[in-house]
Amino acid sequence: MADLRGAIRHYRVIRFTYDGRKYEAEPHELSRNPVTGTSELKAWVRRSSAGGDSRWMTFHYWSIRAMDVLPDKFLPRASEKSLQSAS
Repeated sequence: MADLRGAIRHYRVIRFTYDGRKYEAEPHELSRNPVTGTSELKAWVRRSSAGGDSRWMTFHYWSIRAMDVLPDKFLPRASEKSLQSAS
């Protein structure tokens, strides 16, 4: 979890496997779900083996496998929540 927190703090891209799919993402927030009590990662997905457009996704931390912190950096994005409250 320390590697992920460091990636969030220093705006570093991560690569990982989740439910058998590979993802490259910009991690933005690690928080606890108030209903389930589980840790969740909110990230902007740049690429995934499932294809599709870049998008916001939430991942259950304990299901993330083989995570690597890449040297690539990113600029913080406005989250979906802040975009919705701005409209």
